[in-house]
Amino acid sequence: AWTDITSVVTETTAYTLDVGYLWMGLNCFSSAAFVLIMRKRIRSTGFKDFDTVYYNNLLSIPLLLVMSFIVEDWSSSNFEKNLPIEIRQTLITAILFSGISAFAISYTSAWCVRVTSSTTYSMVGALNKLPVAASGMIFFGDPINFGNVSAIIVAPQRSNKQNSYLPMSASSHSVREANSANEMNHTNVSIGQKGSS
Repeated sequence: AWTDITSVVTETTAYTLDVGYLWMGLNCFSSAAFVLIMRKRIRSTGFKDFDTVYYNNLLSIPLLLVMSFIVEDWSSSNFEKNLPIEIRQTLITAILFSGISAFAISYTSAWCVRVTSSTTYSMVGALNKLPVAASGMIFFGDPINFGNVSAIIVAPQRSNKQNSYLPMSASSHSVREANSANEMNHTNVSIGQKGSS
């Protein structure tokens, strides 16, 4: 992050920089806590993927409604300004598509947390930022320097070393151990039957 810090310091005050990194730290902490708590709840309640998505989004509705009524302008003039009649149909279609995409992302996130480990989910979430960072340098004029390029190159290599095996959830480990125990019992029974005959 040093290259980001050095380029930002010239454009803003140290106070703004500190608040930004504090906000990023809180975001990382709360996101990690959310994934860990969600995984624990999924296992303890036996929720399926749709149940997890349903209750996650249901719990967020009151907060979103309260903030919307406090911050946003619900007047008809503001509605006409933000959804002009000429492009209203296109905007509503885009909003609908965005909602369907958000549901798909939420559903697949719940599935990923349920069938893999929280670490795998977090690693996938981190690695999907690499193409965005690379495209920023290629298409949008981000500085191409040693720090930026090496950060993109080093991240996949570190993740490959850490995850050189297929991660399994705790339930998968339990099933695997149960299958091994059953095979051992079956082998022991077969050996016992051969010995008695």
